[in-house]
Amino acid sequence: MSLLAKRKIDELDDSDGEEPSLGRQVLPVANLPDTFDGVPTDGLQYLFTVRRDARLLPHVTRAPNPYEAPEPTAAALLSGSSEVGARTGILPSEEWQETFLKRFKNFRKNSVQPTIHVHIPDSSSKPMPDKKERDLWWAYLAGHPESEWNPPKKPKQPKPSRWQQRNLKKGKPLPVFADDLHEDASLSYDAPDGETLEAEPSSVSFEVKSEILASGSALQSLPTPSGTPAPPDFSADASMSVEGVNGAGVRPTVYVPREPTPTLMQHIDHKYAIHLLMYFTHWINLRLEQSSFSLTDITPSHARWMFALLSRVDDWISGDETSLLRNLARACISLVVERRRRRASLGESEAGEMSEEANMIDDASCWMVVCAVTGFWGQRDLWMDAEGLLCKIEEGPGA
Repeated sequence: MSLLAKRKIDELDDSDGEEPSLGRQVLPVANLPDTFDGVPTDGLQYLFTVRRDARLLPHVTRAPNPYEAPEPTAAALLSGSSEVGARTGILPSEEWQETFLKRFKNFRKNSVQPTIHVHIPDSSSKPMPDKKERDLWWAYLAGHPESEWNPPKKPKQPKPSRWQQRNLKKGKPLPVFADDLHEDASLSYDAPDGETLEAEPSSVSFEVKSEILASGSALQSLPTPSGTPAPPDFSADASMSVEGVNGAGVRPTVYVPREPTPTLMQHIDHKYAIHLLMYFTHWINLRLEQSSFSLTDITPSHARWMFALLSRVDDWISGDETSLLRNLARACISLVVERRRRRASLGESEAGEMSEEANMIDDASCWMVVCAVTGFWGQRDLWMDAEGLLCKIEEGPGA
């Protein structure tokens, strides 16, 4: 019986021919043509006019926006397109950015994949300086020997015992034992209370004094008339020899910069890479502040290190890490801006400046770092900052 009743209810629902959007008809409605424009005389005609007018209303309406900007005219569109065309050479093209991002993503994938040959790192040797040693890292990247970037640690001084601390508080000197004489050659000259030490003549001092006296007596015994030349000045000869060694006689040592090889990069993780990239931001800013100091030059080797370190950064980073990468991109943009400003001020003598910048990082390397930060980690607003700074240089100092 329940199935029969349900089937009858479904048949009654299907028999309703009214539109579902207007609801189900409950009251009778007059059957009039759509062109009816007379005054309704009863409720049937009134319901007909209400339903007809409801069909003519739009489904969505909006209120007028008082802050709506006017649509740009054709002249404004033409001027905007000409301005974009004039700024084409300032920033890298969109095609270049897309191609670089595609290859950068592939490089990140290939750098983390395991290779056929498994290299076991040697635990006895130290491959690189510690993470917190910024100055040692600069020497390491410049190719200095291990004795400079991995100096031996200073031995820790033994902690004095309670008895020695008590004597130090009372102002008494620590006694010198026989074991200490062999370990440390510097002896204490303070004699203990109530005792006196007899000073014995030193054989070394006696020999030195005898040689001085002998040389003095020999000089006094020789005749020194006005025509006889004076004894040679040994200090002058020594200074001349030092000048010859430090001058043109000896060439300065040239170090080969270290490159970011896969063997070295496997020791660097995400946090290590972020920390080293922070160092590069500091070094670039230091270069911008002290441009005349040649020891702060940012070389192409540094650019390759920044590119390799960016490949070790995770896809998803925190807000603080994003800020560090943005600072790195801004530093590279400032480097490009400063170089172009200097070129614009030189004018005709640009060839001489280019010879000085031969060993410096170029604009393409800076744009690679900026494009990696803006494209891979979604910081595209930095392109607008770079465009604004470079446009001021193109417009001239009076703009």
